Amino acid sequence: MLVPLLILALLSTVGGLVGIHNGFEHFLAPVFGPEFPESVTTGSSGTEFVLMGISLSFAFAGAILAYILYVSKPYLPERIAENLGGMYRAVFNKYYVDELYAKIFVRPLITGSTEILWQDIDRKVIDNTVNEAGDGARHVSDEVRHMQSGNLRSYAGWISAGAAILIAYMVWLGVGR
Repeated sequence: MLVPLLILALLSTVGGLVGIHNGFEHFLAPVFGPEFPESVTTGSSGTEFVLMGISLSFAFAGAILAYILYVSKPYLPERIAENLGGMYRAVFNKYYVDELYAKIFVRPLITGSTEILWQDIDRKVIDNTVNEAGDGARHVSDEVRHMQSGNLRSYAGWISAGAAILIAYMVWLGVGR
């Protein structure tokens, strides 16, 4: 974790130095032309150095505090945690936001997807539809298989029966009037 933090610190320092005396804005002025807003390029360099000094002071104070807590007196963080009690536990557990999020959103989503989407829709609707279609096709083929006897007279009888049904249907509709 140290290397990414050092890279970020270096890039932040370079980015801050580029902004001193509005150098970056003046560098971009030919691109934006004379209409470049003055509000962007205003600001005193004294203010910039004061803000940099405050930032560096906090950075060095954090480094010194980290050295004290984790190198020179490693027992101190445990004592501080004991003295803070419930407040330390709340901060350590991130104010229990993750637990609340899991209870409100994650568990209902997992339960809903398991019970409703998987059990009800996938297994009871989709799987049963596919299985019933297969069973229905098997049942129809078992019934129709008896029509295929290999006997020529049987086939002629089925054709005659079909023709008779077709003629009766056409007569019922009034076709041929």
